[in-house]
Amino acid sequence: MTYLFDIYVYGMTVLSTIHRLKTLFPQADSYQEIVQTTVMPGGEGGNAAILLSHWGLKTQLDGCMFGEATAEPLLAYFNRYGVDCSLLPTLPDFDGWRDIVFCDGESRTVFGWFGQHFSSARKLWTEPCAASIAAARCVAVDPFFGETSHRVANLCVQHGIDYVTLDARWDDALAQNARAIACSKEFLESAYPGKDYTTLLEQYRTVCRGLVVFTFGGKEMLYTSPEIAHPATLPAYPVTVLDTLAAGDTFRAGLVYGVVNGMSAEDTVRFAAASAAVCCTRFPSILEPPGLDEINLLMEKYA
Repeated sequence: MTYLFDIYVYGMTVLSTIHRLKTLFPQADSYQEIVQTTVMPGGEGGNAAILLSHWGLKTQLDGCMFGEATAEPLLAYFNRYGVDCSLLPTLPDFDGWRDIVFCDGESRTVFGWFGQHFSSARKLWTEPCAASIAAARCVAVDPFFGETSHRVANLCVQHGIDYVTLDARWDDALAQNARAIACSKEFLESAYPGKDYTTLLEQYRTVCRGLVVFTFGGKEMLYTSPEIAHPATLPAYPVTVLDTLAAGDTFRAGLVYGVVNGMSAEDTVRFAAASAAVCCTRFPSILEPPGLDEINLLMEKYA
């Protein structure tokens, strides 16, 4: 089969203004010094597209439409990495999807207008491209677009294309039909407060066709898949952390890379974890995407 693209990414793409703080994020009515500010692409989909393209996979991006204030800087970045953005129009009278992020090395705090955008009477994201999905080797789909995200997943199932997603409940078809899914600590604590994670992982395993990974920031992660008899663990790679903002985005991109290259469940999780670890060692992380050589060296060091 001739593939139009290796990867079709449907997801969040924003223009992020990222402030690096001197020390920890301040309490109310106090002060903190900003030591560095960068304006660059952000969002789970946009970051995944940059990473996957940087790793040598021909990637097409879809999802959030550009705005008058975001189109030019975002396209400049995506063109630098060879990401195809031909499906994304620029809407008139719309500034674009943006956020403001404060990073202190241990945490990141995000401010944005996402609630307004998702509740707007004007639809600010595209319809998925069935032709691109059918002609891709693998799809990355974000869960945030409701029925539209599910249409992406349904098209993947219809055309027999593997997809990778994140942060979906075990009883959601988006999780059940995924070739791989990553669930973050933030999502798990919100969706399943007080739930035992080993028990919850087994619940996912009984209904999901693919790899399921629970991540906990810099702590040990849990994962399972149909090829694994019992839940497995993997410690986070020990690195000096400068920025955690895009760690989750990078981890999901690593899962996509593992799936499209036919890696085992264990090797896929190791690659994703190492990718996220390298990403955390610079600020801003995706401005200088982790390379395959860096990722492989880290995995070899802790093999």
